[in-house]
Order: sequence, then structure tokens, then C-alpha cells
Amino acid sequence: MVSQTSGELTNIEKTSQLFKILGNPKRLRLIYLLIQHSMSVSEISERLHWEQSGVSHQLQILRKLHLVQQHRHGKVIIYQLENPQLMTLVADVLSHADEIMNKPATEK
Repeated sequence: MVSQTSGELTNIEKTSQLFKILGNPKRLRLIYLLIQHSMSVSEISERLHWEQSGVSHQLQILRKLHLVQQHRHGKVIIYQLENPQLMTLVADVLSHADEIMNKPATEK
């Protein structure tokens, strides 16, 4: 049996929360779009064909978790990913997802 410290459990819980956030297809599409380019709610709405209220809701969730940040450009608020490591994580997961999910089961 492997024992875990409370610090390790906290890290596992944080990782689980991050994957839960990334597990939502809408949020993952939004994050993937922001990896490519910083943009406003209206630009995101147009690109993803979502209502602006839905975009704003998803961005609010991501902002609370410090995954997305905003800055004002004149009258427009622009959103971008807050942490470059998130870009790397998402890119890695996307590049390996098909390989991992379609790998045949091993025989026993």
C-alpha cells in the first residue's frame, strides 16, 4: 500500500479539478481557441457559434480558476490564457488523445 502525504492529495485534487474543467467540451474548445489568439467575447461567439451570454459564462468560470485573464483594449475587453503551461498541457493532451483513446485493449 502506498501512503500519500496531505500535500500530494491536495495536488491530486487540484489536478482532478483541472481535468474536470478541461473535460467540458465547450470549455476545451474555448481554451483551444484562446491558445491560438486572444480575443473578445463577440469574436469568440462568432468563431464558436455560441451565444455571447454562454461565452461570458464559460469565461467567468475560467477566470475564477485563474486560467483566463482579461484586459481592456479601448472599449473592448480581450481575453487570453493566463498561464502558458495550460497551452502546453492542452496541446499535449490533444495531440495524444486519439492515440490513447483508440489504442486496442491488450490481451491477457
